[in-house]
Amino acid sequence: MSIFQLPRTVRMRLEQIQRDFLWGGGALEQKPHLVRWSIVCLDKRKGGLGVKSLGTFNRVLLGKWSWRFANERKVLWNQVIRRKYGEERGGWSSCEAREAYGVGLWKAIRKLGHLVTPSFDFVVGDGRMVRFWKYKWCGTTPLCESFPCLFALATSKEVWVNEVWTASGEGGEVGALVLLGLPMIARSKRWKGCFVA
Repeated sequence: MSIFQLPRTVRMRLEQIQRDFLWGGGALEQKPHLVRWSIVCLDKRKGGLGVKSLGTFNRVLLGKWSWRFANERKVLWNQVIRRKYGEERGGWSSCEAREAYGVGLWKAIRKLGHLVTPSFDFVVGDGRMVRFWKYKWCGTTPLCESFPCLFALATSKEVWVNEVWTASGEGGEVGALVLLGLPMIARSKRWKGCFVA
């Protein structure tokens, strides 16, 4: 369940077995279910029984592989995936699997990777693996969400931190690539504060 995406029919059948066990029913007898299954799957603090939803749990386990892909770079399985599919710049995910045969396993994991990456917090390091506007590297939200007006004016929305920002003492300086098109006053100002290398 941690590597393969659970087919919907299998998940529904397993949840039916769980429900029948919980309510004491089975194939031979039909007992009424006293509470909706979605409520049974809620956390105990929210009034449920804390039974894991198999669909959600399966997605979480598959998402963990995306996290491991980004963090466990030296292990053999990771090197095999990187060699076979390549990696997107930054190394946080592999390139999309486009082959017709034999890729179902990694294709399912990569498809759910978009659920995990918004939860990543990035350490800038040399800035070659972190997108300036799109990744959470300065504060709790990406800069494109923190400064939407400035993001709308930026000419390069997919740039990497090392391409546009240089550390200087306690703060940093944004390069002209990002601020191109802004009034001259905004271009000459230094950004200080959260931009600590």
